[in-house]
Amino acid sequence: MTQTGEPSVAELMAQLAASAAEIAALKAEKEVLSQRVVKLEEELALARLHRFAPRSEKHVDCLFNEAEEASKEDDPDHGGDVADLPDTGLSAIERAAGKKRGRRPLPEDLPRERVEYDLPDDQKACPCRNGQMHRMGEAVTEQLHIEVKAKVLQNVRFKYACRHCGRTGINTPVVIAPMPPQPLPGSIATASTLAFALVHKYVDGTPLYRVPQTFERAGVPISRGALAHWVIGSSERHLHRIYDALRLRLQSQPLIHGDETTVQVLKEKKKEATSMSYMWAYRSS
Repeated sequence: MTQTGEPSVAELMAQLAASAAEIAALKAEKEVLSQRVVKLEEELALARLHRFAPRSEKHVDCLFNEAEEASKEDDPDHGGDVADLPDTGLSAIERAAGKKRGRRPLPEDLPRERVEYDLPDDQKACPCRNGQMHRMGEAVTEQLHIEVKAKVLQNVRFKYACRHCGRTGINTPVVIAPMPPQPLPGSIATASTLAFALVHKYVDGTPLYRVPQTFERAGVPISRGALAHWVIGSSERHLHRIYDALRLRLQSQPLIHGDETTVQVLKEKKKEATSMSYMWAYRSS
């Protein structure tokens, strides 16, 4: 028997169960609130990005005075010798190890072209007037040389025919040497030219109407329409393999991020030019 006023075992068990349920409800509410805080923080960061971030398509570090600002950090092209301080008799002060200055060596895998500079014969005579000076060595300095140079590849395919058939036969068979498969059959662009145009558009982010200016500076007038056909043809014939590989890689990821952007397409099938279209970009974590 239980004493009057004291809870029974069943009542205590019921109170414990109620307390456990209340604790579980509080934990669930805390988890929901934590997720809401994370979501609100992401929305706040996105709102700040839309409000304060640059809206034009350019890199954040592209400044008007970019060259002047970069030149203050370091001057690798003029890393000359520093004048020695006079000897004061005091002990040398250990300097903190900082960033090494000076010019970086050019990559060893770049091809080298030797350009030699020699003295004229009248300057090879010794001032002592007792003979000619002999070459004792050489001083070698390296410079980086980059040039965009266009050239025309003439694909010469030799033809062969039989002289006997030409003299006696009715039809003379003619055999012409075949060419290797071309990236865009019928186009004047080689694989290197297509890569040059595609890198400018997709890697450097150069608009297509500016790429002809690059060809113009190389002495080759290429129209914007021809470049458009090169881009579309390369995409249909070759770039779809990269797209398929990236798609398979993306679909194998446990988490995918997506971004939806509204665009206006002037010439689209079964849609007016004023209608809105969408472009989706995806990436993995």
